[in-house]
Amino acid sequence: MSSAPAISGPWRRRGRAALLFALLDLAAFNAYQVIKSPNPYPDFACFYAVAKAGATLGYSRMYDPAVQQQWVQQMFPGSPCVVVNPPPFAWLLAPLTALPYGLALWIWTVALIAAVVVASQVVAPRDLYLRVVYLASWLAFLPAYLIFISAPLGPLVVLSLALTWKFIRDDRPVLAGAILAVGLLKPTLSILVPLALLAAGHRRTFIAWLVVAIAAVGTSLIVLGPAGITAYVSLSASLAADPYYLRWSLVPLLGSGAPWLAAAAAITIATALIAWATRWRGVEVTIAVGVMGSVLINHHMTPGDLQLLLIPIWLLARARGSMVRDAGLAAAWVGGWLSLIFPVLAVVVAAAVPLGVALEGALKNPSGDRPAETVWSG
Repeated sequence: MSSAPAISGPWRRRGRAALLFALLDLAAFNAYQVIKSPNPYPDFACFYAVAKAGATLGYSRMYDPAVQQQWVQQMFPGSPCVVVNPPPFAWLLAPLTALPYGLALWIWTVALIAAVVVASQVVAPRDLYLRVVYLASWLAFLPAYLIFISAPLGPLVVLSLALTWKFIRDDRPVLAGAILAVGLLKPTLSILVPLALLAAGHRRTFIAWLVVAIAAVGTSLIVLGPAGITAYVSLSASLAADPYYLRWSLVPLLGSGAPWLAAAAAITIATALIAWATRWRGVEVTIAVGVMGSVLINHHMTPGDLQLLLIPIWLLARARGSMVRDAGLAAAWVGGWLSLIFPVLAVVVAAAVPLGVALEGALKNPSGDRPAETVWSG
């Protein structure tokens, strides 16, 4: 037994070095993807054109398909995009539409990269090695390269979730709820997180989120007016029917009608129940369960949205657990990496994580466990 520490020390250092080397190797592969996969029509091009149309013609006409296509094709001929993000996205981009597109694209892309970098460091433990690992786990994540070539909205939701966790931990629940409302820029990505927080007892955070949400939705409805609302609903329905965006959802497995609605309802209830049953384990678990539930009930997603899978993995990795649990999180990361290639794995990962959390919680005694702040320390 006396020789164990001498043996485990070198092997532990080698394991840490091997993990970091593997992540940096995959990050280099992502850099190669960025260089070799130029995108003439990034998401931001569509956002920029439609937001500019809204600022010029009025936001009530922004979701008219003819208006969208006129402005998109005028500025980016051949682009096939359609934008159905709610009006707050256009208000956010309004200052950038006053700038030349190239400059606006650079500013937006850098801001999104900074958002995920900050998110990774907000949730990372204090250990320097682990901070590097958290950052590298994003740079090595295959969907991450899409930020650099497409500039989607997903990273802003990732940052809002990381800051929501931090402010709850800092006992600033109202600010946490306000920050969580940033998810309304793309509401389906984190729609069940407020419900999970409410179920876990974070009522002030939920109420703050609800107040901001009601204000944002109410203002959007007033600005759009009846014609704009009708156009928005119609455009959203057409995008929801596009098979490309359905690949990362339950729709290909269940169908788009009653079976999917029944599954979404069951998942919503299960998310609330798991959040309530595991509330004693800390807000990390609550947010992770809410995010994965949101991914599961998403009717349609874009490839850039898959970066959201990192938040539950990062948060759950902070809580002390068995080697089996840590191996499960590693498997979830690999599944998320592969989900860009094999979309069904996004559903598998999103289902497996809450089920694992529920099973682990059922096997533990709530009175004897407390949520821990860090893992892998030392």
